[in-house]
Amino acid sequence: MNGVSRGKLAILSMFALGCLLGGFAVWHHYRQGRRVLAAWGPDVATLVRHASRVEVWRLGPSGGRDAPRLQVGDQPRDVLERVEISRLPGLVHARHALIIDRNYDWLTKPSAQAARWNLALHFRDGDDVATLVFATQSRLAYVAGNRQPICTTAMLDRVVEFVSPHLSGRIEDSSGTGGELSPAGG
Repeated sequence: MNGVSRGKLAILSMFALGCLLGGFAVWHHYRQGRRVLAAWGPDVATLVRHASRVEVWRLGPSGGRDAPRLQVGDQPRDVLERVEISRLPGLVHARHALIIDRNYDWLTKPSAQAARWNLALHFRDGDDVATLVFATQSRLAYVAGNRQPICTTAMLDRVVEFVSPHLSGRIEDSSGTGGELSPAGG
């Protein structure tokens, strides 16, 4: 084999390896979030990842206040505080964490008891909106609308640590005294 043929072979080998590794990267990223996509839908996942406007909402029990209301399942929750966090350093990491399968406990099913939904992240891009609602004490996540809650891992604790300093009230204080939704069997 002469020098020209070896060079062509080397270039062809690098190109083939690049295609193989690129295909693996696409497959790996698909596998990381496929359950979240199935549970919430691609529109919600896309908004969580790319919406131009993000707000954190502190929620509390519906108390007849003149506050905006959010319906979570059969529970009305008052929006006690709204803070825009769209330009917050580190938000891109929190968004990514919310759409990765490993940050949810897919084996544990939430029980049928009422949860204390006390935090929400509201994503808006033009006319498209999605609101993720959390019961922080029991580590549950819920897409406002008709989706079932999902148990989260300690990732939710990191999200709470990330957004808490930007709220004037404590997230724990907004949960009310209602029943807590806990994982089944726990």
